[in-house]
Amino acid sequence: IVVPPSTFSADMKKTRGDASLPEGKVTFLVGDDEERIEHVSKNNLCARSPVFRTMFGIGMKERDAAEITVPKTDLASFTAFIDYLCTDQLDLGEGEGEQARRALVLRELAQM
Repeated sequence: IVVPPSTFSADMKKTRGDASLPEGKVTFLVGDDEERIEHVSKNNLCARSPVFRTMFGIGMKERDAAEITVPKTDLASFTAFIDYLCTDQLDLGEGEGEQARRALVLRELAQM
């Protein structure tokens, strides 16, 4: 998998002074078991992802939601995706098979 050059600093700079960005944090309920990824900044997610910018945008029901359900993925892959957005660090897992599977899942998540 090819990871594009970092835009982290430029993305974080966008969070200052943009009144359209949402306030607060969100908890994701992931997979069939609804495992939790808690206290993720909506503001930072919006700065890093056009998908989240739309999801948490003005007039969308998710803007004020405290919890968002993400049913069609696994906790490890979604955690890797959120961690990448929050830190610019990508962890694909241990073995080559796991890395390939997680890379495919992350690709699907990025296109959701």
